[in-house]
Amino acid sequence: MSFNQENEFDFSLDIDPDEILGLKDHPTPTQPTIDPPSVKQQKPLPSLNDLPKLSSTFKSNRVEWGPNMKKPAPITTPTTSLSSLPSISSTNASSLSGSSTVTANTPVASKNIQEIFTIDLQSQLSITKQEYSKIIQNVKQSNNNVSIESTLSKNSRTFLISGKRADVISARRDLVKKLTKPVEQTFTIPSNCTRLIIGAGGKTIREISDSTDTKINIAKEVNKDSYDEELSDTTTNVTVFGDIESVNLAKLRIMQIVKEDIKNAVLKINVDDSNILPFISVEQFVSNDVSVTLTDSQIVVSGIRDDVKVVKSQILTYLASLSTDIKQESIKIPAKFQILIDPAQIKSQFNISVELNDETGVATFTGPANKIKEAITFARTSSKEFSVDSLDISKSHGKNLNHAKNLVLYLSKDDTTLLNQIKLDFPNVKVSLPKPTTLLTSKDVVINISAKTEFINEIKGARKDLISLVNSITPLDTLTIDDLDYDLFHKDIKRSLSASSDVVGFIQLGDYYPTDDHIILFAVSSTEDFKPSADEIQSSLMNINSILDPLRKKQEALTIETFELSSDLQSTYLSKDSVTYNLILDEVNSIEGNNIQIKLNKPVENEVYLRGNEKAVKLVSAALKSIIENPSIKSTLSFEIPSNSVARLIGNKGSNLQNLSEKFNCHIDVQDHDSNATVNLTGLEYNINRAKIYIIAEAKKWANIITKELIVPTKYLRSLSGKDFSYRNRLQDKYNVNIFFPKNGETLVIIRGPTRGVTKAYEELKALLDFEMENGHQTIVNVPVAQVALLIGKNGDHINDIRAEHGVQLNFLQKANNEKAKEAGFVELEITGSRQAIKDASKEIQDYINENGDFIAETLDLDRKYYRHIVGPNASTLKAMLQKAGGDEIKRKNVDIPNSDSDSSTITIEGPEKFVNSIKESIKKVCQDVDNSITKEIDIPSDRFGALVGPGGITRNNLETEFNVTIDIPDKNDTQGKVKIIGLSENIAKAEKKILSEIIRDSFDREIQVPAEYHEFVSERGSFMQKLRSEFSVFVRHGNTNRRANQINRKKIVIPETARGEPTQESNTTKLTLEQYDNSSMDDNEPITWRLNYENIDLSYLDADDVEPKKNVDSEAKKEENLNKAIKLIEDRIELAKEATTVGYLWASNSRNFNKVVGAGGSGVRKIKDSTYTIIHVPRKNDDINDVIYIRGSKDAVEKAAEIITKNLK
Repeated sequence: MSFNQENEFDFSLDIDPDEILGLKDHPTPTQPTIDPPSVKQQKPLPSLNDLPKLSSTFKSNRVEWGPNMKKPAPITTPTTSLSSLPSISSTNASSLSGSSTVTANTPVASKNIQEIFTIDLQSQLSITKQEYSKIIQNVKQSNNNVSIESTLSKNSRTFLISGKRADVISARRDLVKKLTKPVEQTFTIPSNCTRLIIGAGGKTIREISDSTDTKINIAKEVNKDSYDEELSDTTTNVTVFGDIESVNLAKLRIMQIVKEDIKNAVLKINVDDSNILPFISVEQFVSNDVSVTLTDSQIVVSGIRDDVKVVKSQILTYLASLSTDIKQESIKIPAKFQILIDPAQIKSQFNISVELNDETGVATFTGPANKIKEAITFARTSSKEFSVDSLDISKSHGKNLNHAKNLVLYLSKDDTTLLNQIKLDFPNVKVSLPKPTTLLTSKDVVINISAKTEFINEIKGARKDLISLVNSITPLDTLTIDDLDYDLFHKDIKRSLSASSDVVGFIQLGDYYPTDDHIILFAVSSTEDFKPSADEIQSSLMNINSILDPLRKKQEALTIETFELSSDLQSTYLSKDSVTYNLILDEVNSIEGNNIQIKLNKPVENEVYLRGNEKAVKLVSAALKSIIENPSIKSTLSFEIPSNSVARLIGNKGSNLQNLSEKFNCHIDVQDHDSNATVNLTGLEYNINRAKIYIIAEAKKWANIITKELIVPTKYLRSLSGKDFSYRNRLQDKYNVNIFFPKNGETLVIIRGPTRGVTKAYEELKALLDFEMENGHQTIVNVPVAQVALLIGKNGDHINDIRAEHGVQLNFLQKANNEKAKEAGFVELEITGSRQAIKDASKEIQDYINENGDFIAETLDLDRKYYRHIVGPNASTLKAMLQKAGGDEIKRKNVDIPNSDSDSSTITIEGPEKFVNSIKESIKKVCQDVDNSITKEIDIPSDRFGALVGPGGITRNNLETEFNVTIDIPDKNDTQGKVKIIGLSENIAKAEKKILSEIIRDSFDREIQVPAEYHEFVSERGSFMQKLRSEFSVFVRHGNTNRRANQINRKKIVIPETARGEPTQESNTTKLTLEQYDNSSMDDNEPITWRLNYENIDLSYLDADDVEPKKNVDSEAKKEENLNKAIKLIEDRIELAKEATTVGYLWASNSRNFNKVVGAGGSGVRKIKDSTYTIIHVPRKNDDINDVIYIRGSKDAVEKAAEIITKNLK
């Protein structure tokens, strides 16, 4: 305390709020002293008589809080440490100091202090002198007889209390409580802080109220127009009632909670200029105390509040600068060429974003002004390196535009793999499909195919494959469904059709265009079989369509209701983003099979239209009735939950309670008691009823939470948790539990969650632990460094086989190139498993090491002329070498002979030394035989070349293998060529003898001559011989007339142009033209020889491992029977050929339906030929005239065949 020139006191009071509350231990104070004005004179301690008149005005001031708070006016009267709050003026004598110099004699320290404070008479209770004296005596006695002196002035009473610090503070509080009138003070706090001030079950606010002896009231409603952007919150009033000292303390305690809660801030900065979004970089603003993230249209800054404010200011400056620098420029680029622009590359290289609009044909470049021109130039230049080809598929299938659009949507589906093969075959090509929005109004369907100019051939190949793909999916391969409501059933439709994805693909147009109910089914054909007929495809699609019949029945049973509800209430509670609307949908969808459609202001304004199944409509109807009857948001509801669920209900710092309040848009208050807690809900009645159901259900789960512990030895913890905790995470997800693995050498694994889940997870972990303990034995095997790669095998095959066979884990403890391993000469292999499995695996590994101990590798450089002889036909010679060397029993061996197109001439042999030496000797023997070989030519008729080759080359292969020779046979059209046999002279002689005596002898079972003019009809252009072979095992050869026979059968069929009809509007028009068969072009009328051989050979050997075909042992009677049948059929066809003088040309306007005539595997046309005794040729798509079918036979037969074909085409 010091005097100023006006002889007035200046007071300063430094009292720690925690000391006021009795929360701090106080150090021993020194005896307060007053510095003397000089060394010679020393002032006495002040007394009450020295004090001026002090006053303090008490009133309930409204306290402003937040960043926009106005600073209070400076206080000139004596203040306390609670200077910002209205308080009683006081002076702590122990802290008073004068301006004089300190004397040489320092006073002895004392534990006593003095405190002076003043109460104005307006705040003091009106009491008698006797009552006043009684209060003073009571306070002295209850506080260890502190000394209390007071003086009364006109407007106030001043007190001086002396004694120990704690007693002085307590006495002061007692005096203020007993002598002053109660006051009421109101101040504001952030609304989100109310839950913390109240605490769990009101615990915190009750503790503050009891300790300060005050009454605290927190308003239920927020202050109007009090939203603070920086806080992202509104304010709420708090009113405290009590004596002035207690009110100030209660306020201090509350504001400390507020300060702690809002010390961290999350501020959102809206980015209004969307053009600058791609260029914002927030990394520069991130620090240890501040986190900055960028969302779609906002920058979110979080961290310490003061730091966050600074960063926000910096970001606003940065955004303003960026808006000035970022410019935009648009240029015209046709949609066809927009695919050549790579926005990602331009963004990376120039920091310019590119937005392409294929509808308007405009490309917009946005970014730094000095880079835009450069980026545009780069886009134009780089696009010149590409070539683009366009394919308008709307011209396919008779210019069926709708089918083309649907096909593109189908191809663009994520789960459609039709384009995958094209992408694999042509990896440098990009296929760009039109967007769904473009297709809606487009009059064509253009697919763009692009690639760099150097890959232009790939563009052509991709285009060709794309055309084939489009042609293969015809409108007849699709089925359109439009009788199911997309809005109600699209999820059910997708689920039902996806189950048949191997048979049918599909699209729902509602996925692309709202309110479109069309479903398009696409038949999925297997590439491994012939394509089914159109009727078969449609039948299959109709079967798939029938899968949706249950949905159709549900749709027929739908219920419709309308409710009167004002437009305002509809927009408030039933808009798409409203809490109530989503709660209604959640309730409906909680029951499987429910479907509901809610339309607002339909069919007229102020009405709600409901359509759905009966249960769903009832649920929504009940919800709407509740809203209509109870529209107030102040409805209340109370219920009880177990007290042990309260903590989880509230969550960390009330987070879960806040989330629930937002989820159900209601106020939630929890009052905790001993056994049960009461939950009070305030809000819309429907919302709070849904909240009640949810909270009770969750409380049951929380009450069912248990904990189990499993002791796991440290060495098994890793196995139980899995790599990167994969096994633990799987159990947590599977059973909805939390599993905590110990750290720092501890052995206790804790499982916490619902009883059932915890039990199941515990059982699985226990079973795994038991397995690990049983199979966790280990041993070490030393593997020589040189044999590590051999033991592992190619791609790990060998070591994986050992793992799988014995059920062990194998782990190399060092790498083969490890320095220590090289020095030791071996690598340690750890084997983990059961005792028996370890024993078996160790033995196999050791045996393998011993077996490959003499493993060597040698090479032979030989002339490439020897390779074919070393390998032999079908690798027979090489296989014989391997077998002779014992290769079947040796696992690790290799004989590498370079391919014919290789530049290498080195043969590599690897394996045990004995094996390698044996192979070398065998190869040398082959080379010697080749060097001693001679070549001999033998004359064999060209028509017998086929007999010498045999089916699939089997006859020649057998000869070469049997006699160790090489047989060179000329081309079958080379009539002057001779057969060459190469080998040792004695082997050539044996082979020649067998060829001439057994194979090419001119032998056949039967012979018949067919006039040349009838040969085409009798042979059915070659198909009749195939029938004889497949049905009777009779092979037909034509001897020396083979060339003429083939010329007749391969003669091109000439279709006159006059046979074609004129296109009409009718879809299925046909025209039949008849004329006499003209064989005047036949130059040589010599008959064609038909030689019949019965050869019942089983050709299945071609798909098996057998070297030779198996001959069926049939009786001679069977042979004669089949030959007689074949002769009879040939003779019958000769007679028919005499009458086959008519040729019919059947033209059809819809040639796409010719596949109906052919049938699966040609069965349809074969059936018509057999029934009408005609020959029929159906043109291919690439024929010059591909819409006319050729028919030859008698006039009646031709007409009958044409009639059948016409019916099949319709």
